[in-house]
Amino acid sequence: MATSDPIHPLGHEDSDQIDPTVARALTPYEMEWLRRQCHELKLKKLQILRQALFEWISEHPGYRFYEEGFGDTMRIALEKFMREHSREFVPVTADDASDKTPNTALG
Repeated sequence: MATSDPIHPLGHEDSDQIDPTVARALTPYEMEWLRRQCHELKLKKLQILRQALFEWISEHPGYRFYEEGFGDTMRIALEKFMREHSREFVPVTADDASDKTPNTALG
């Protein structure tokens, strides 16, 4: 059944707001990394998260998702994506994220 609902497990597509469960699982560094890519490269956070998840799923085809662990799975997928594609994105240092409060940048 097709739906036009813009809400997905990763977040709200229209506003590019990350789902709170996913955002809580991401580190302050990862949130800052996403923010920086969006600002500098004009990408959307959900676009990056979706690509990271697609790549992770392709390497783990038998994995079954569970709602309570989805945020942690997304964090692992994003960490791998960041490592593997580091040359394609704007670098972010740990100092860039150190003054950010955890998970306040949900949107």
